[in-house]
Amino acid sequence: MSHQLKLSESSTVISDTLYFERRRHPRHRARGQVTAVIREPGTEDGPAKMLTLDLVDQSLGGLGVSTTEPVAVGSKITVFFPPHGPEPGFDLIGQVVRCRSNNDRHTLGILLSEPNAKLAG
Repeated sequence: MSHQLKLSESSTVISDTLYFERRRHPRHRARGQVTAVIREPGTEDGPAKMLTLDLVDQSLGGLGVSTTEPVAVGSKITVFFPPHGPEPGFDLIGQVVRCRSNNDRHTLGILLSEPNAKLAG
């Protein structure tokens, strides 16, 4: 399976539309598929679940992704970004802070454990 990652240019900043917006970093649109390993709360000793995620947006402190399966808020997640051109692949670790369902898709908000300069745009 071939994954393609395309982080959009920094000129595609997504403006916040809600007056109570709490994001600390500007979001940028992102495209591509990545693989993630998820450990839901209370299953730290059990098997992990693997999912394919479609990137929606990214910022220095988090990711917005879409997937076909719901994921429990509080789940620990490791997202694997494949190599892209001359850039090596990298992994990001975080926690699911939001899961919104719409028909057969689920949009996740992921708070990264450490802000990542690779996602700064």
